[in-house]
Amino acid sequence: MSVMAWPSVPAASPLLRQCGAALGDRVLRLQDEPLAILKALYRLGSLVVTTFSSGSKVSQSMRYPALRDGEWWLESVGERCRLRQSLQVAQWHSVLAVLEPTGPLPARSLLFLDRHGEPLQQMAVAPESGGLAFEELVCAMLHPDQQALNLPGPRSISESHKHHSLNEIEREWSVSGDDDGFARLLSGFPGTRASLYASVRDSFACQVRPETLPVVLAESARQDAATTLCVGNQGVRLCMTAPWSSPRWQNAHCHLAHNGALVSLDMAQLHSLWRLRKPGEGHVATALEALDAQGNWLWTLSAGEDEQQWRGLLKGAVIR
Repeated sequence: MSVMAWPSVPAASPLLRQCGAALGDRVLRLQDEPLAILKALYRLGSLVVTTFSSGSKVSQSMRYPALRDGEWWLESVGERCRLRQSLQVAQWHSVLAVLEPTGPLPARSLLFLDRHGEPLQQMAVAPESGGLAFEELVCAMLHPDQQALNLPGPRSISESHKHHSLNEIEREWSVSGDDDGFARLLSGFPGTRASLYASVRDSFACQVRPETLPVVLAESARQDAATTLCVGNQGVRLCMTAPWSSPRWQNAHCHLAHNGALVSLDMAQLHSLWRLRKPGEGHVATALEALDAQGNWLWTLSAGEDEQQWRGLLKGAVIR
């Protein structure tokens, strides 16, 4: 039910600036071969992986399966939980090795960045695995220039859009049976995701009050119902299905947990919440989607194991 849309970001992230200040000391620049380094890292054993996005942060401790040639996705299935991760490989650009704690980054970790300097994922080798393999990997992939980062260039903004009538938009929406089809609809719309949702009828997209989210999360935890949370950034799309813990609120952050996975949703970034309906596998799928103040995608919450149970949960929890 999730489709990625990338918010505009500054030319250099605060995390990149922190690493740049420690370059050559606590931080080392590695060769611009992120996918080769990623494959080598996945072979080291258990990893603690943090995925960044504008409205959330997800940390997981698990043994990642080795990536095969030509396959930039993985799926891990456990008891009542499932992880699906796909990489947009064209966006992965550079890698930094963190030797000592730097800002929020732990020691013995790698930070992967996109071509605009935004963090995609940070990976640390679990203490009980890896041995000297992490240091060997860093030494083997060290970049000859440790004086300067490969600074990001400006983003190019595409202005090419198709112009559809409302009936055409809703017709395309009705036949978008997968995420790729829905992404094509979004890319052809001239406005933001929020303006697209506001333009269609409530049977397609309906804005609900943000207070809906804590009610849904609390009720799904009470019922021990699995839900699917999808987050991501320019280079990573991550969907996790699990019976999440009861939400724990800390200032503007909502924390969820399940079996080594920790999710932090930044509610300060949430500007609008939408109930969406679109074709699924043999049924109409329903989801809650969060957007920021610019109308860009933050994350999506949808059904886990049982679409009917999810709809019943939403029926009593949605606040208009």
